[in-house]
Amino acid sequence: MPIKGVHRVAKPLANGSVRYYYRTARQGGVTFWECDDTPLDGKRLPAGFIEAYTDALDVERGVTPGSFEQAFHEYQQKSAKFKSLVDKSRETRVRYLSAWLNMKIRNGQLAKTAPLAIFDHKEVVPYLIEHRDETWGHSLSSAHEAMIALSAFLTWCMGVGKLDSNKVSAIEKQYERPADKARIWSDGEIAAFMTAAPWQLQHFLELALFTGLRLQDAIRLPVTALKDEHIIIPTGKSRGATNAIVPITPPLRALLKRIEARRKKLKASPTTLLFNSKGKPWSKEGSGLATSFYKFRDRVFKHTPDRPTIHDLRKTAATRMVILQKRYPKVITDGVLTDMFGWSAGTLAKMKRIYVSDAAVITAMTAGNRTEQKR
Repeated sequence: MPIKGVHRVAKPLANGSVRYYYRTARQGGVTFWECDDTPLDGKRLPAGFIEAYTDALDVERGVTPGSFEQAFHEYQQKSAKFKSLVDKSRETRVRYLSAWLNMKIRNGQLAKTAPLAIFDHKEVVPYLIEHRDETWGHSLSSAHEAMIALSAFLTWCMGVGKLDSNKVSAIEKQYERPADKARIWSDGEIAAFMTAAPWQLQHFLELALFTGLRLQDAIRLPVTALKDEHIIIPTGKSRGATNAIVPITPPLRALLKRIEARRKKLKASPTTLLFNSKGKPWSKEGSGLATSFYKFRDRVFKHTPDRPTIHDLRKTAATRMVILQKRYPKVITDGVLTDMFGWSAGTLAKMKRIYVSDAAVITAMTAGNRTEQKR
C-alpha cells in the first residue's frame, strides 16, 4: 500500500476468490478493512477508509473508542483552526490538552479513558477546577492558558456534533492579563533570576533581552546566522517569511563571547547558538528549556502573584530599544526596530503599542533627563 503503515494481506477463500485484509501491521496488527477479489490501489480509497485506519491506530495504542483521548487525536488531525496555528502554539495546545487527559474523575478514573460525553454533564465542573488548581496552581497565567486550550477543544467538539455544550466557558476566569498592559522584567527581577539560574538559562535570558527573539527562534538560532555586525534569522511566527535582523551591540557581543567560551569548555559543537548543560541543542519545541526556565523563575519569584514570563522578555527587549531610540534617534531608527523584531513598516506603530511599556519609557526618559541636568 502507498499509505505508510497500512499492510495488505491476501487470503485465498474456498470458492477460489481472494479476500484482502488491511491491517496496521503485517503480524499482530489491527484489521480495520477488507474487500474481495480486487485489491485497493491506494489512489481511489473508499469513503471511511482513512477514518477506519485512524480508529485502528487508536485501538492499537490502547485508546478507548469514543473516549476523550480518541477525540483529542481526532482534533489534531481534523481541526482547521488547530492546524492553522503556528508550530509553537500547536505544541503548547497539545501540551496542555495532554495534561487534561490525566485529570482524575469519579473513582480515580483518568479522563482520557472516559467517554467524551462526560464533558456534557455539569458534574465534570468540580473535577475541571480541581485538576486546574492542582496542575497549574503555581501559575495563574498557565492555569488560564490551560483552560483556553481545553475550551478550544470542546468548542471544536460541539462544532462537529460530538458535544452539546462547553462547560469550561461558564467557569470564572482566575486570571487574564489586560491586553493593553505591557508586563516587562524589571532590573531587579533580571538580577534576581541571573543570580539563581544556571548558565544555560542565563544565556537564554540575556539573548532574549538583547535581541527580542521568541523562544522558538532563540533555540533554533544556528551558529551560521551570526555575521560580523548582525544576526539574521527567519522568524518562526511568520513561517520563515520574515527575517529578524538584529544588530550585534556591545552587550550582545560580550554574551556571544561567553557562550563561545562555554562551548569550548564543554568541547561541544552544536549547530545552534544556545545549548543545554550537556552541550546539546535544546529540543526544537522548546519544552525542555521552558520547563527549566519556569522552574527557576518560580523558585525566585514564589511570592510574586504576577510573575514575569518568557513572552515578557520580548516586551522588555522592545521597551529597551524604544528607550534607546528616544535617546539616540539617529542610531536606533524605525528601520532598525522593524529589522530587529521582524515587523513590517506598516505595522510598526501597532507593534509598539502591543510590545512597549509607555510607563517604563517615561520613567527611563525622566531619569535620563535628571542625569543630564546634574551634569
